[in-house]
Amino acid sequence: MYLYDDKLQSLLRPELGREPVYYVGLGAQDFQFAFGNLHVQNELRVDFSLRGVEYTWEGGPCAIPAWLLIGQMPNDLVLESTTALRMIFASGDWIRLHTEEGPYESQIFAWSASKENAIY
Repeated sequence: MYLYDDKLQSLLRPELGREPVYYVGLGAQDFQFAFGNLHVQNELRVDFSLRGVEYTWEGGPCAIPAWLLIGQMPNDLVLESTTALRMIFASGDWIRLHTEEGPYESQIFAWSASKENAIY
């Protein structure tokens, strides 16, 4: 997987503030969510701050109330490092997506209608 960079931020920013999260999936192998034309899938690690409580998912079943993201409006991004990208929601909740450089995808951003079905 590629590391996070300014190019990724420039691709993601136009999606912010347009439509709320309409899909969240937290399973044994990955965490996924979608809003607007963007579908995000992470298979490595995701940190959450939901209603002031922090959680970490690193695979496997868990009791994180990720469904609280449904209906929330993503409105900002912070590139914390080349391996950590924080998405902040209008409510103040946030998620931090982690990635690593390697031969396998740990993070996928897929656009359904825009970017001509691009995947980054």
